[in-house]
Amino acid sequence: MQQSSNASLESDAAPCSFARRTRFLHGADLVTAAPPVAELDEVRAGSRLRHALLAREAAIIVAVYVVYSVIRNHAPNRVATANAHARDVLSIEKSLGIDIEHAINHFFVQHTAIVTVANYMYATLFLPSAIFVLLWMWFRAPRLYVVQRTVLLVMTMMALVSYWVFPAAPPRLLPGGGYVDTVVAFGTWGKTAADAAANTGHTVSNAYAAMPSMHFGWALWCGLAFFQATAVRWQRVLAIAFPTATLLVIIATGNHFVLDAVAGAATYGIAYAAVRVVLRLSVRQEVVEERDVPVAA
Repeated sequence: MQQSSNASLESDAAPCSFARRTRFLHGADLVTAAPPVAELDEVRAGSRLRHALLAREAAIIVAVYVVYSVIRNHAPNRVATANAHARDVLSIEKSLGIDIEHAINHFFVQHTAIVTVANYMYATLFLPSAIFVLLWMWFRAPRLYVVQRTVLLVMTMMALVSYWVFPAAPPRLLPGGGYVDTVVAFGTWGKTAADAAANTGHTVSNAYAAMPSMHFGWALWCGLAFFQATAVRWQRVLAIAFPTATLLVIIATGNHFVLDAVAGAATYGIAYAAVRVVLRLSVRQEVVEERDVPVAA
């Protein structure tokens, strides 16, 4: 009877997963059994594969961002054309009654603390926010990752085409526009770059690549992707607040017109729709190919 009881306990103590613990009938802990070698090898292989995939994704995103920055910043320096396009944009806004940039820009100029925060938000959150959302989806919502990462890359490439075809000046550089360049005016980080951009249009960033606004396009992507990737209420509120705040910032600092932001949102929408269509077609093709595979008799 004792042997049968011991055999039963030994059987119960056999590990079926990492660090499984069992107990004697009287409550004393058994020593945790070491996981099987095969299970350890499988876990290690899975971990190495995941790290390799993450490294590959990081390399792709960095490469695309570098290419984007280089091409964007070396778009033809057509200042007169960019100014003409900016005036066309402003004219359309006036006809629609949405030319709110001047009022918002001058309101912020009267509040040094607020405009300084806006300057730093514009200068620093563009890339880190996208990286944060990508990492969040990679670890927390992997099913969303591939679609949203592809959308981000496609919309970024779409914007590059626009920068070459349709150079546009930001409000702060539009001659006679009456907008205040808040970075130059308040001497915050980036003053040197902004001053140089006012003269040449080329420094750290191409100042005449304002249409579409990828500051808003990327912020919108961050907000919508993060909203999908979480069910926590306060996180979803943050997901909505971030692109909303970004929209206000890009207008308040004189960096974009409202229609630049609309174009950024449209770029996101077109990219998202295109990626979804391509993925659906690829899935259907895979299903058709599976059906066409002959079944052995």
